[in-house]
Amino acid sequence: MNLFRSEEHARSWTGYDETMASMLKPVAEWARIFSGPIFRNRSRPDYITWLLSDEGRAGFAQLRAELAP
Repeated sequence: MNLFRSEEHARSWTGYDETMASMLKPVAEWARIFSGPIFRNRSRPDYITWLLSDEGRAGFAQLRAELAP
């Protein structure tokens, strides 16, 4: 993950790819996304099994919705 001062700064980066423009988000929004259930539960000993549960599927659906353009 790269952090930039502003969207303009990110767009002037030599590695910038216009297809990823929808992923430019403020740090506070990324912090909120990474504090979701998919990331909070990674330390569970049954994480893979949990992902396949209804709660895990709901968490994954929430993550997909938040990352949708």
